[in-house]
This record gives sequence, C-alpha cells and structure tokens, in this order.
Amino acid sequence: MFETVVECLVKRKTPLKAYVGRCAVISFDLLLLVMIYILAAKAPVLMFVAIFIIAIGIILTYMVFTRTDLEYEYSFYDGEMRIDKIMHKSARKKLHTFNFGKMDFMAPEGSHHLGGMVSDRKKYDYSAGDEEQISYIAVLYDENNTAVELKFTPNEELLDKLNKTYPRKVYMD
Repeated sequence: MFETVVECLVKRKTPLKAYVGRCAVISFDLLLLVMIYILAAKAPVLMFVAIFIIAIGIILTYMVFTRTDLEYEYSFYDGEMRIDKIMHKSARKKLHTFNFGKMDFMAPEGSHHLGGMVSDRKKYDYSAGDEEQISYIAVLYDENNTAVELKFTPNEELLDKLNKTYPRKVYMD
C-alpha cells in the first residue's frame, strides 16, 4: 500500500503582543534617530558610536519583525505528523513530530467530545490563532508515553486523510 504525504500550510494570525512589540521597536528606532541627531550636532566625534547604535536598532527591528510573522506547516505521512515553523517565509524550524498511532481522539475545539476537559497535560498550540478557522484538538501520547494535547488547524485534505486513517478516533462535529 502506498502512503501519501499530506501537507498543510497555515498562516498564524499575528497576536496583539506582536503588534505591540513591532510598535515598540519602531518607536525605539525613532527615539534613537532623534538622540543620534542631537548627539551628532553636539559632538561630531561620537559619530562612530551613533552608527553602532543605529546598527543595533536595525538588527533588533529585523529580529522582531521576522519572529512575529509565522506560518505552520503540517506534514502527515505514515501515521506521523511533523510540524514546522516558518518564520517570515524564509527560515524553517522543526518544532515537533507527533505519532498519531498513539492518539486517543481528535475533535474540533469546543466539541462535546472534549467534555470540557481541564487537565494538566502538556499543551502544544500550533493553530492559526484565528477564531474564524476551526481548530482541532488531538489528545495523544508522546515518545515518553505522557498524554499531550495538540491544537492545530488542518485543511480539508489533511482532515479527510486523518478521518480515513483513524475513523473511530476522529470526530468531525
């Protein structure tokens, strides 16, 4: 039997704290520019220090902007889902690999199958973070046989593949 790879790319909604961070570094950069302008007018000898401070501000701004623009890629193959984080559409980082063969169940967020569960399980949130998209919660076991909750936002193709592979464990309501 030939297994197919199902991939899903989900853009993470930028949270409010990321926007606050972006505004903070831009304000910091503008403040640095004003301070450097005043410093250069008073003591032109310190221009080297001013250029160094500007470089630090630019690097800080670049780091904040690239780390707050996120996408998640879910790759499902042979019962395992690999989740990667793509930052600013350029840098990829492997986050986690989950074995869905050890899954208890999977249901949409807010489903009655979750039963209002409140637990001390380790929670992984790799969802889109958007209220308009339906996120699913999978309760499964990691490599140490401890129960974890995975929150993710699959597309129709990935959801269909999971439902066909694990029909008694995936709830679609």
